[in-house]
Amino acid sequence: MSFDKIEFDAIPYPKIRAYIDRQHEFIHSENMSELEPTCTNITDFKDFRTYQKQYIVKADKDEVWATYINANPSTSWKTRKSAVGLIYDRPSDMVLYSNDSCYGSSIGQVLYLNLRLIKGIYNLATAMEITNIQDDSSMIEISYVESGVNQGKQWITMESTYDGYTRITHRSKIKSDSQFRDRVLYPYFHNKLINAFHRKMKRTVMQESAFMIRQYASD
Repeated sequence: MSFDKIEFDAIPYPKIRAYIDRQHEFIHSENMSELEPTCTNITDFKDFRTYQKQYIVKADKDEVWATYINANPSTSWKTRKSAVGLIYDRPSDMVLYSNDSCYGSSIGQVLYLNLRLIKGIYNLATAMEITNIQDDSSMIEISYVESGVNQGKQWITMESTYDGYTRITHRSKIKSDSQFRDRVLYPYFHNKLINAFHRKMKRTVMQESAFMIRQYASD
């Protein structure tokens, strides 16, 4: 997939269109496959800042995990704080636009997000790649893509609580060229972004659970 084949008119967010142009210049290649996630070979994150948030969903872990994994990323990340403008699927070397169907999350998906900051007064584009999914441990790993402001990774993990609910831990390790950005700006806006995302997914879990209960009752 080459950059010049992208239908920019199908991307509704100017910041994402400009971001992709900068990526094209950054990697000095016509092929999107040359894009790389950050921190590919890093195992020691001592120079990175760590942020962690936890959420409780009153539903069984397998149910919650299935909802997160099977949801269309364009739908799950569409909140008051973010929206997907483009998905580059590395395994198939294809792009999907925000109105295209995408059946669940998978390794190699690069999500181009438009972030609405300060109540939409300022918009920012970023790209994150799903670099690992482990069903047995209920873990999703997401990496920032090279050419952006930040480098780092995020991990979403799930575990069952003693009362049969699900505890979701969202852990992030990031680093940029600005300590002020890393210490002040990033955690503030990042928390708003992931809070909106997990609230959206929690509502989706509850809606699907209620639907299944109604279906069971009607049988």
